Amino acid sequence: MGGRTRRERETTAHLLAQVAKLLRERIRVRMEAIGLRRGQGFILRELGEQGGIAQTELAQQSLVRPATLTPVLQRMERAGLVERRPDEADQRISRVYLTAKGEAVRRQAEAIWQELDQELFAGFSEEERAQLRGFLVRIRDGLRHAGRAEEGTRAA
Repeated sequence: MGGRTRRERETTAHLLAQVAKLLRERIRVRMEAIGLRRGQGFILRELGEQGGIAQTELAQQSLVRPATLTPVLQRMERAGLVERRPDEADQRISRVYLTAKGEAVRRQAEAIWQELDQELFAGFSEEERAQLRGFLVRIRDGLRHAGRAEEGTRAA
């Protein structure tokens, strides 16, 4: 193909997918070491930033469907990490809160996120790190927007 190497022909989307897969495995191994299952570290992080969040909003922030989130929260409740309570103003809304145990595990998970950040950006300058972060935020936001547009098209 015109003298370009395989790496030069590789699409950025494919490269990002490979990075995501490798990172997902690193996250899984580290989170399992503190007793968390797939996705629970993300949920703890969201709850640490915004406790008492509505379950539907937590699903959106965690990038999962509400039906997918429900069994995860049930496991986390059984483990004593979270509790769900009805909203005081609207009993149809279920709000999710960290328990004291959940907060302690959240702090452990946060330390893992920080360690992973150090691993990911070893050898990067602060400027490069900030630039990459900006690009990734734009990519994530663009993908969220594209996903919503696709859902709207399918619903119509």
